[in-house]
Amino acid sequence: MTRFLAIPAAVALLAAADPKWTFLSSSKGDLPDPGGSDQQTGLLVAQLSRQRASDFVISYRVKGPALVWFRRDGAAWKRSVIEPEFLTVEAGGAAFDMDNDGDLDVVFGADSQGSQLWWWENPFPHFRDGVPWKRRLIKDGGARQHHDRIFADIEGPGRPQLIFWNQKAKTLFLARIPEKPRESGLWKLETIFQGQAGEDVDSAAKYAEGLDAFDVNGDGRLDLLAGNSWFQRTDNGYRATRVGSIGGRIRAGRFAPGRNAQVVIAPGDGSGPLRYYENSGDAADPAAWKGRDLLPRDMVHGHTLDIGDIDGDGRLDVLAAEMAKWSRKPEPDHPEAAAWVLYGDGRGGFRVTEVAKGRGWHEGRIADFDGDGDLDIVDKPYTWNAPRVDLLLNNGTAKPKSPGKTKFQQRVSMELWTYREELKKDLAGTLEKIRNMGFTDVETSAFYGLDAAGFRKALNEAGLGCSSLIVPYARLGKDLDGVIADAKALGAKYVLTAGIPRKGPFTAEIARKAAGDFTDWGKRLQAEELRFGYHPHGFEFVPYEGGNLFDLLLEETSPEYVTYEMDVFWFAQGGADPLRYLTKYPRRFELLHLKDLAYGTAVNLTGRAPDETSVPLGQGSLDIPAILRAAVKAGIRWYYIEDEHPDAAAQVPRSMRYLEQLRY
Repeated sequence: MTRFLAIPAAVALLAAADPKWTFLSSSKGDLPDPGGSDQQTGLLVAQLSRQRASDFVISYRVKGPALVWFRRDGAAWKRSVIEPEFLTVEAGGAAFDMDNDGDLDVVFGADSQGSQLWWWENPFPHFRDGVPWKRRLIKDGGARQHHDRIFADIEGPGRPQLIFWNQKAKTLFLARIPEKPRESGLWKLETIFQGQAGEDVDSAAKYAEGLDAFDVNGDGRLDLLAGNSWFQRTDNGYRATRVGSIGGRIRAGRFAPGRNAQVVIAPGDGSGPLRYYENSGDAADPAAWKGRDLLPRDMVHGHTLDIGDIDGDGRLDVLAAEMAKWSRKPEPDHPEAAAWVLYGDGRGGFRVTEVAKGRGWHEGRIADFDGDGDLDIVDKPYTWNAPRVDLLLNNGTAKPKSPGKTKFQQRVSMELWTYREELKKDLAGTLEKIRNMGFTDVETSAFYGLDAAGFRKALNEAGLGCSSLIVPYARLGKDLDGVIADAKALGAKYVLTAGIPRKGPFTAEIARKAAGDFTDWGKRLQAEELRFGYHPHGFEFVPYEGGNLFDLLLEETSPEYVTYEMDVFWFAQGGADPLRYLTKYPRRFELLHLKDLAYGTAVNLTGRAPDETSVPLGQGSLDIPAILRAAVKAGIRWYYIEDEHPDAAAQVPRSMRYLEQLRY
């Protein structure tokens, strides 16, 4: 028996802090008329123009244009045409930099009338009115209808793959991006799954739909969710674990503590409950997934489901909405169609609010559409009063009004180790990409084939500075003059080392020797107007006299000559609490690496961990909001995003969005 989640009294008191929605619509002239046909199929959200505000693309069938694109233009929005021709485009678009030129390209597929899957090459920065984007084929032939697609590295580690539903084949396909996608022709397809995924159980839906990617079981590997199931990669292919009964729109996230993620499923192109699933046991056991209804009634064609921290309290919220019209009848099929925002409490509870009624939504999405740092909502109908597009702006276009909450406003730099492989292949292009993401400063431990002066020149050409240089311990002992010369050539402020030589266990004797070296180097560097620091890697937390050997390092060094760089990942991986150290030793840490540790990662004192255990901020086991609060109070001066995952390039934007949206 399902149950509706009641609103706790303490949570209900937060209602006054809810966003105040400003409603804009093309039907009122607030937004450009989308044009196109009266059947709006897809709604893709992506930063296609590389600006802070997110763009959105609407797809059509019945007549051209097939794709139109909206982007922020000053205080308004501009409409452009990506594809002017008539194509029978189905719902669900995806975006990824397929040609590796630094901008996002888009993918859409044909509906039940066609067997094609296409991608369009983003011409950034050469956008010209009246000039369509170049269209190429991914799939041409076979079964028809391609409702939903996603880019995700579920094979890992490597470049994300394209996964899509092919409904008439009842198949979930995977396609690896060709090395030269502009020249490759049709892509090779592999089958992940064939069969039913919740479309025929207690629902009016006629086909499986819905895709998401998330580390469901906390093992540090990205998983696929589709229909009503979780797909885990094994040596023998992909194992499907049914999470719920009804399939449809599906999203996973960490709505509550625990090793396993939680899953929300809406009925999509059918009717049924909006249901929340959690599993405190074995994620691969279907019987261990327990669901409960989040709304007091079933959804009717609940084709909108998205998640995000809408009210900026650091907890995930849910957007869910219904369609008003899906048939060719002139009147609405469901005139009472509603849209809800369910505010999460971080413990698996939700407070339900109704944000619209009688309008009819299809593929609504959450993102920052006006560039003010909070999450807004875009929606469109499928065929009710179409063509049309609406925006709900969170507290208008202004700074979020969140009394008692703080936005993280510290400058964030990039630790270049994140892009180590890309920098080896294309130094100038990768540095430019980092700058285009909004970074102005880096930390480095390598010059990638150049000397310090040459590397400084490459940084300057990309518009980047270098605040911190990391060098080996041995070089500091043998070539301190050379290190100083390199640091000055770079314009660096800090010289760090990130390891202490040892052949066996880390001991108090080794720690005291290192502390002496740190002090000597710190004094010399101070005379050269440089600052010395040490970056622990987890092996230093060996128990010692009621504390550990990192405590001994702190005690044996003076803050006058030696500072420390906290990497919150390595602290936690070594069994240390970053919050405790920031609170107990204020002003001892001046630099901090921002990264998150996958749930379930075993603590050890080796100073090593699989790269896959580095996950986007907010998706791991660390309390990032609490760490940031403590870091500001502790006097951290430099923050660096570092991501050691093989697919770090795809994870960094997610970490950046997390920081932009975070309120604590």
